[in-house]
This record gives sequence, C-alpha cells and structure tokens, in this order.
Amino acid sequence: MSINVDAYFKEVDQMPWGKLFYDLLWQQLNELTKETRQPLHILDFGAGFGKTADYLANLGHQVIAYEPNQEMQNYRYHSTNYTYLTNDFEANIAGKAFDVILLHNVLEYVENRSELLNQLWTLLKTGGTLSLVKHNSRGRVLVNAVLRDDPKQALLEYQGQAGYSINFGTVNDYSNDWLLKWVTNNSATVTADYGIRTFYGLSQNSEIKFSKKWQEDMLALEKSCDNDPIFKEIAMFRHFMLQK
Repeated sequence: MSINVDAYFKEVDQMPWGKLFYDLLWQQLNELTKETRQPLHILDFGAGFGKTADYLANLGHQVIAYEPNQEMQNYRYHSTNYTYLTNDFEANIAGKAFDVILLHNVLEYVENRSELLNQLWTLLKTGGTLSLVKHNSRGRVLVNAVLRDDPKQALLEYQGQAGYSINFGTVNDYSNDWLLKWVTNNSATVTADYGIRTFYGLSQNSEIKFSKKWQEDMLALEKSCDNDPIFKEIAMFRHFMLQK
C-alpha cells in the first residue's frame, strides 16, 4: 500500500478535522485509563505517526507503538519516551502481555482481519481491553452524499461496494455485526461503544473549522453525542472497547 505520507501528516497535524478526531478519541480513552494508579502496558498496533502513543506515554504509561510503514517514523510524534517499532513485530513483542491494545482504523486494510485480531487478543492480559476504531458504513454513506456531493458513490457503498480513502486506498469495510460475532465467539465483553466524527465531517465550510470557538463548540457537541444510540449509528467511525 503506497500513500502520500507528507500529505497525510499535514492532515493529521495541521487540519482541524484531524485535531478533532484525536481530541475526541483521547477523551474516550481517558475513560478507560483514568481509574488506574499504575502505568499501563499499552500496545498501539498500526500506530501511524505515534500521535496517540505519544499522548499516552506523556500520561506516564509504558507504550510500544508498531507501524509497518517505515516512512512514517520520519514524521512521528516524540515529545516523550516510548518504543516505536517498524519491523520484526513478533520478535520484539515475544513474551510480552499488555493491559491495553489499540487497533485504530487498521482492520480495513489487512488481508486477514480475523488472523490479526486473534493474534493481538492472545497478547492481551485477562481483564485487559482492546480499543478498536473502525469505519462505520452508514457514516461513509452520509459523507459521500453530503460532504462530497456524490450520491452515486453513496448508493454504491450503501449497496456494499468498497469505499476509498484518499490516504490509504480501498477501504475493505466490515460490519459491526461481524465484529460483535467475533466478540461472542471469543467470550469478550463490549464495555464501551462510541461514535467519532458524527457531525464535523458533514459541512463543506472548511474556513469556519479553523476557528478555535467552532472547534471547542464542535468538540463539546461530538462528546455529548458520542454515546447516543442513534447518533453513533451514523458517525463516520465507531470506537469499541472490548474486555478480555
């Protein structure tokens, strides 16, 4: 998979929609980590530029970030110490077990998602949590129909055609039902289910999104609705927390 790493980094680092995604994600992760008094052992698989890994390491947690795209390490966030791996994943994590594993927007781009999910599950301690962020098909339909003014593509994706990401290419989406069946088969428990990017990705008015006041108000709105059973069904992303 070939991507424009420079363009992707600018979107993550400089664009308000990139900032809002992480601000909301981190608030949700804080609900998971706020009760612990001890540093958590965390694995961030498919860590990208290490933005979330760096954030969690700054909170005092012991973080290993793995990103197979070696070019991304040239842009990675590194305001504090954490381990950043780009190869030999299995060799570097042999014998380790984790309290939390992050798997954020990864399974859409791997050939055998069941195999990867099962592998990571074995690395999770009993009682530990897998934080999984995935594309949400209804949200993609809305984005195509409203933001991109492309009802034809919206209909095709509603009918099951694979979507497309500017940064990563074909999005091999998988349903929430598929994931929940995996949860049942592995005796896991869904402890949280959030929506991300319910509203802020629907407007074409990019200029207003650079306003600090707009960002603050939109973050408050997104956070207030991220657990609403109706709104999260139409969010661009779903964030499930699965306990072992």
